[in-house]
Amino acid sequence: MKKLIVFPEFDHELQAERLCLLLNDSKIYNSIFTDEELENIPVNGIEFNECQFHKIKMSDSFFHNVQFVDVEFHYCDFSNSNFELCSFVRCRFIQCKLLGSNLLDSYFHNVTFSGLLRYINFAHNKFKKVLFEKALLTDGRFLENNFFTLYFEDCDMANLEFSSCNLKGIDLSSNHIDGIRIHPLELKGVIVNSYQACLIAEMLGVIIEG
Repeated sequence: MKKLIVFPEFDHELQAERLCLLLNDSKIYNSIFTDEELENIPVNGIEFNECQFHKIKMSDSFFHNVQFVDVEFHYCDFSNSNFELCSFVRCRFIQCKLLGSNLLDSYFHNVTFSGLLRYINFAHNKFKKVLFEKALLTDGRFLENNFFTLYFEDCDMANLEFSSCNLKGIDLSSNHIDGIRIHPLELKGVIVNSYQACLIAEMLGVIIEG
């Protein structure tokens, strides 16, 4: 599955910069940002291209109409932040914290997520070639998203809610899905293992004997 995901490409040498000094720019290219805390700030209309974020803390912040192309986030904290009308193309979230974050009306193409995503809210987004790997997605929500090639591998999806999402062809068999909330009509075509099939049957009120 992973080979279908195109990772970020860096064709130029990255230069160390201070993110706090560039947030009024419209385009930020070929930059690497490390160890900054920028909590509760607005980020509007910026394009990041070929950039890396390392241990950046931007919790309780608001991102509006921001484009991320060929960007890697390493051990960053975006807890309780809002992303609206944003675009992520060839991006990697590596062991990042998006606890309670909202990602709304955005576009994700060739994106991978790992880390703490508990209570995350994905709503009205478009996903194309997106991988969640070893991510803690418990108590999160996917609402009215369009999925075009979406993967979950070794994730904790306990109490995760899917609402008004087409899950046909999505493989959940390697994940922990106890308490997952999916409307019965949206279960058609979902791939699960035998243990998960029993959980889902119980969720639907089916009594299994023997």
